[in-house]
Amino acid sequence: MLDYAFTWLTNSEEEENMFGQMRLEQFPELVNKTQKAVSAWDGVNWKELVGASYKPIVYLGSQPVNGILHWFVAEQTIPYKFEIRHVIKMAILEKDGEYTFDDKTVFKII
Repeated sequence: MLDYAFTWLTNSEEEENMFGQMRLEQFPELVNKTQKAVSAWDGVNWKELVGASYKPIVYLGSQPVNGILHWFVAEQTIPYKFEIRHVIKMAILEKDGEYTFDDKTVFKII
């Protein structure tokens, strides 16, 4: 079971229009932490990525393709005037002992 929470924030105008905004709480460390998951996550040079930062939440498993895709649910933080945070599904490609963030696999969940 995951130990994170979502909180709905509303004001009276939003309640009238039945709209809300979700606030993501702080996530604990990676769930389903296996050696494969840690190696895949730590093998990516995250400092080379510009525009967002990522934090793993759950390791979902791996998929053999032209290499191996390691699937994660992660928290994506985009710096702006304020931090924009999303929960995403993403993969890290392992090929020939190298790990790379596969930006074609990113899917926003929340």
